[in-house]
Amino acid sequence: MSNSFTLPRVALIGCGRWGRNIARVLARLGALEIIIDSAADALKPYADELGVRISPDLDLAFGPGIQAVAVAAPAVEHAALTKRALLAGKPVFVEKPLALELGDAEEVSALAAERALPLVVGHLLQYHPAFLELKARVRAGEIGELRHITSNRLNPGAIRTEENALWSMGPHDFSMILGLTEREPSEVEALAVKVVNPAIPDQYHVQMRFEGGVTAHVSVSWLSPYKEHKLTVLGTKGALVFEDTAPDAGRKLVIYRDNVDLSGAAPRFVKGAGEPLEFPSDEPLQAELSAFLAAVAGNEPVRTGPDEAIPVLRLLHRAGAATGA
Repeated sequence: MSNSFTLPRVALIGCGRWGRNIARVLARLGALEIIIDSAADALKPYADELGVRISPDLDLAFGPGIQAVAVAAPAVEHAALTKRALLAGKPVFVEKPLALELGDAEEVSALAAERALPLVVGHLLQYHPAFLELKARVRAGEIGELRHITSNRLNPGAIRTEENALWSMGPHDFSMILGLTEREPSEVEALAVKVVNPAIPDQYHVQMRFEGGVTAHVSVSWLSPYKEHKLTVLGTKGALVFEDTAPDAGRKLVIYRDNVDLSGAAPRFVKGAGEPLEFPSDEPLQAELSAFLAAVAGNEPVRTGPDEAIPVLRLLHRAGAATGA
């Protein structure tokens, strides 16, 4: 990585399934100073492989020699750890969600603003080059007026006990949809499906309606027999499809210039050939963490800060309330 600024020394709190990926990328970027995890002994070979220190001592993350903190601990700890880091004068990267409760999210947001410290939330797909290309083409009117968005995030396995499928997977889809509509929905309906555990939904189906007539649908499941991460954006002149799990890497982003011919006695759907679109090959996580490091150095504005993350959190609560789950 080529930088025009001095890299901050980052402490990573939490090195579980996703935390390991964050550690790997921060180490590759040359910014990871230490990993803090209660399972430090078991994780020491991984830390040695990355060439960084590891310790179970949480205080080390907030002390001298650390210029920024990355939080990849369980979601229930996000708000408290973020607040402690901000009070210690450290910029923070925190994995989604920013907090579990809106009040906590608003408190840490106000604290970051008061202290003029960057606070970046890990909404990864806002850094995915395919989604950025899709978003730019929607803005340019390439599929006409936006009408409907469908997002499927289906994963076999990875069943959680500390959170339901909506909170585990839905933030990504809600972040993309709110980024495309640039507003929060006026109506939210949802269905929760419980299969494995009667107390924790394994699937959610969420429907949204926005002022102006745009609608959206999100399906998330960790019990799907197949894996699919697919965003379909439908407009009056065609559709854009971002399928991150497409078997053909060359068709992860496709535009369909379909339209409805109204000139005859009855409407006729005119099907066009899907056109694969090119986009940069940047790794989303590296782009996200590079943006955080640049924000810490004052070289880049925060893209996924509280202003972007709190509406996502609000929508999670609305969808959960709509099901009673």
